[in-house]
Amino acid sequence: DIPLFGPASYQNIRNGRKTAVNKGEAETFEEQVLSIKSLLDAGLIKYWGLSNETAYGITMFCITCDRLGVARPISVQNDFSLNDRSFEGDTLEACYRFNLVGLPYGNLSGGALTGKYSKSKAYEHESDRPLNESRHVKTPDFQSRYMNPMALKASEKYSALAKEYGLTPTELALAWSNAQWYNGSVIIGTTTVRQVQECVNAFKITLPDELLRKIDEIHEEFRNPTAYYADSKMAKNASWLKE
Repeated sequence: DIPLFGPASYQNIRNGRKTAVNKGEAETFEEQVLSIKSLLDAGLIKYWGLSNETAYGITMFCITCDRLGVARPISVQNDFSLNDRSFEGDTLEACYRFNLVGLPYGNLSGGALTGKYSKSKAYEHESDRPLNESRHVKTPDFQSRYMNPMALKASEKYSALAKEYGLTPTELALAWSNAQWYNGSVIIGTTTVRQVQECVNAFKITLPDELLRKIDEIHEEFRNPTAYYADSKMAKNASWLKE
């Protein structure tokens, strides 16, 4: 009965889910693991991984694999960024215990962490790709969690921090994700050559400890701002910012 993108608690996932393929019964994990086994046995795949999974799901998949004599998954592809570090909780512990690595997507928080939606307009790159062609302008209702008011405020702070150290916001966000010990690799998405070059350059950057501490300081101020803990409408409205 997961995933439901946005909520930070299982309670809100259960309340918000209208339909579900299953309720996470043990038999459903066995069925999927046996399907993977058939692909492994046929030589069609060498390794496999999970996506949008929780600590419960990772644990159930791995113990089911052990019971059935099937190779465990080796990675977990979850949404993860400076604006959503929820992976670092129970999910990370499950990965560590069962020897899986993170393979995160969403490292730029849907583009919010590139700075292109910033009020300063310093990173719009209009000549490269007009802002009105960007995801959150063309389809504002798609993955709107990335544009929560608190997420945009956090993104502004990360952009300012990147500038302080002579980096672009994109370089900061990707270099940080790449530096985390639990990530095996980082998934990127690009639409222009310039974006490819910027992303590749980010993986050549080693962030100093001082900068990493400043990143954590912003994180303490803005805890996973793309997620909501009680009500999604509250998070999207952020009325406390208008008081």
